[in-house]
Amino acid sequence: MKRRWRQFTIAVLCLILTLALGACGSSGSKTKEGDKVLFSYDGKDATLKEYWIYVKMLAANYEQTYSSYFGENFWTMSVGTDDDGNAMTFEDSIKQQAVSQMKQVIVLNNKAEELKCSLSEEDKKNCEKYAKAFAEQDKGKEILKECGGKVEDVQKIYEVNALASKVQKEMVKDTDTNVSDKEARTTKVSRIVFETTKTDDQGQSQEMTKEEKAEVLKKAEAALAKINQGTTLEDAAKAEEYTNVTETFKKGESEEGKAFEKAVEEMKDGALYPKVMECDNGYVVFRLDAFTDKAATEETKKGIIAERQQKVFQETYDGWTKDLEKDWDFKKNVDQDLFAQVVLHSEESTEAESTTQTAPADAAGASSEAATEAATQAQEATTAAK
Repeated sequence: MKRRWRQFTIAVLCLILTLALGACGSSGSKTKEGDKVLFSYDGKDATLKEYWIYVKMLAANYEQTYSSYFGENFWTMSVGTDDDGNAMTFEDSIKQQAVSQMKQVIVLNNKAEELKCSLSEEDKKNCEKYAKAFAEQDKGKEILKECGGKVEDVQKIYEVNALASKVQKEMVKDTDTNVSDKEARTTKVSRIVFETTKTDDQGQSQEMTKEEKAEVLKKAEAALAKINQGTTLEDAAKAEEYTNVTETFKKGESEEGKAFEKAVEEMKDGALYPKVMECDNGYVVFRLDAFTDKAATEETKKGIIAERQQKVFQETYDGWTKDLEKDWDFKKNVDQDLFAQVVLHSEESTEAESTTQTAPADAAGASSEAATEAATQAQEATTAAK
């Protein structure tokens, strides 16, 4: 399915805590200036130690998710450029993203009283529990030692994020949640794609010649014949070393194109298309599993609602911060000397900085989907930080 539904950007850190802080490698960085103000926004100060704890938690989340795909050096991968055209690494983007998130939390906390949001005694006890758990972990102890933080600082971070989450929910509570089956209909097919493109010596994709495409078509027709003789589509796919058999899509979003979708609309559930079809990605042999897949359609409904809520939230938030953002400049408003003291990558990964790699669609043995997601999130972090 092409569309990737994304949830709100507020990071409730009690969730990050559950992602195993021990996964984040030691950077070896320390400071004696933790109580100094890193930046001020909407009338509130954010200290270096508050930011230090916050971004280290965020880093642990990314570390656990992406180190297995890209290796320990993923922090030094290039993810684009800043407003001045200077190269940015994954680490740069996440550090700036953390500033943006903390600004957002400040604004939402400032709106809490107006929207009649507050933490219950149970909320506060939970934040205290999470903070103590953080401070008792080896990684938590290390982070607090690095920045001169205390368990009370961690508790404050949990509390302001928990309150921000309540404000966020209040902001979107009136969002229309009615989504029709027609709007959310998600179709499920099983298919084998016989690609009609190839990669040249420079790594660029190019169309096959007519002769080459004719050979590919013969392979596709042979596979279809085997299926008609009793071989399952899944077994035929294995024989072709094709693993991505299932595709779910909304109307207009199939990877195989419009002609493919039109053919699907005229089929019955469970039917095998009687011939090989030439589609956007090549020659396709396919079966319609469900024109309206119930489970996938329900997930799509949730995604549509989340997208609507995100739109309402963003429009409201942008209205609140329009004047604040007019005068905001990251390089001027954030103490760059203090900011530079925070290092996310481990010392063992610094050697990679001289040969910084780009976050590609496939890297370090990662699956294409996971690798693309990593690169996308890194780029989104860069955009959010600007």
